[in-house]
Formats: sequence, C-alpha cells, structure tokens
Amino acid sequence: MRQEIYLIKSFYCCIDSFLPATQPEQHIICENMAKFNNGKIIFYGAEDVLVAKQQPFIYDKLKRTPNIDGVIFFTINQFCYDTALNINLIKKILNLKISIHFARENISFFNQKELKKNLPEVYSYYYSFNRKRKKYASEIKKKLGI
Repeated sequence: MRQEIYLIKSFYCCIDSFLPATQPEQHIICENMAKFNNGKIIFYGAEDVLVAKQQPFIYDKLKRTPNIDGVIFFTINQFCYDTALNINLIKKILNLKISIHFARENISFFNQKELKKNLPEVYSYYYSFNRKRKKYASEIKKKLGI
C-alpha cells in the first residue's frame, strides 16, 4: 500500500537574481525545500537585479500575500550582497509570523529565538562570503592588469 503525503504548508519562493544558476535549477531546489517542510510553493518572485542588493520589495510582497506559512530564498547570499548583512529584513520577515528558509544551505528559521541562537553562524557565513568575493575580485583584477 502506498502512503500518501499531504502538503499542508504554502510558501512564497524568492530566487536569486544574481546567480548564474538557471531559474529552473533554483526552482527545483526551492521546491525540494518546500516538500521537506511539508509544503508547496504557491507564489514565485525575485528582486529586480537593479535593486536586489537592498531587497526593497520582498517584505511588502510577503505582507500582501495571503495564507503563506513561509518564504524560501534560494540562498542566504541574497542577504549578503549589500555592504552589510541584511539581518533586519530576516527579523522583519519572522515578525510576520512566517518561517524563512534558505534552500541551498538547508537552513530554516521559524522564530526570532532560533535566529538569535544561530546569529553567530549567520554572521560567520556573511563574513566568509564577502571575504571570498573580495579575494575573487582581487584575483580577477590582477589577471586583467587593473
């Protein structure tokens, strides 16, 4: 006898505009995260590449989207593209009483307490990400003679 799985949670998905990974690849990974959390993606979106560093639209989109249990970002890097980690946006999203997930890293936060407990790891990731990005940019400049 085949066991049926009921998907009861609804998620908003926000893919990464900056990544060279194709949108279908990002969608598949995000869908797997939704299934892992007993849900499905009902809305998709992405920040416009011109403003993605500041992420000005996602919070308002989430506030206006009815009946969602959480949001799945393709990667936590989406919060690392500006000059500082956008931790305030993560907190604001959690204050909406919805969960926040990062599919590529397989990280989820369901409330402020979990976020606070894991903040050292989140900041460590951010600083590591920026260090790698700066090192890579420096190496490219050397190769180009800039």
